[in-house]
Amino acid sequence: MNIELKEKKEQRNYIIRQLFCFFLMSFSYVFMTVINTGAPLPLLLIPCAVCYSVREDFFNSALYGCICGLLLDSASDTLVGFYAILLMWGSLMISLLFHYYLRRNFLNFLWLQLALTVICSALHYLFFYLIWSYDLSGRVFREIFLPELIYTNISGMLMYPVTGYIKRHFGTVTEHYIEERSDNIVRE
Repeated sequence: MNIELKEKKEQRNYIIRQLFCFFLMSFSYVFMTVINTGAPLPLLLIPCAVCYSVREDFFNSALYGCICGLLLDSASDTLVGFYAILLMWGSLMISLLFHYYLRRNFLNFLWLQLALTVICSALHYLFFYLIWSYDLSGRVFREIFLPELIYTNISGMLMYPVTGYIKRHFGTVTEHYIEERSDNIVRE
């Protein structure tokens, strides 16, 4: 395959992949802000950031995690930068783990997403409810944070195959060679 053609296809695939991930992030934000059921909703931007960091490089993962965190701050009415810092560092660490130590499989994704969701939810509960000694902080933990944690992990199970499909079809361009058989080999 021509090298210039391959580079153009890879650039096109990269742009399409980033657009799909942007639309997935936008859909997650719109879902979190528009739907108002009165029940706890999943934090869809956490699995979105984790799915992205499983399959992309370090810098892009940290940037995407920071953007998802800022959107999550906006959707959940927390301080600006609270989730942004957590998701930026979490996405960077997950990307490094998958790049150097872990294989890209579903179970590794699940336990890392669960760990990041538990860290984010525990810090949110600590800084916004427990530290101020609210009387009903235990009830808030049972009725809001635990269902939110479960729904977030279930939504991550649905989001992981979608991002895998995007990466498979719009990833790097591979070249296939067919070796021809030759009877003209001279042996001495």
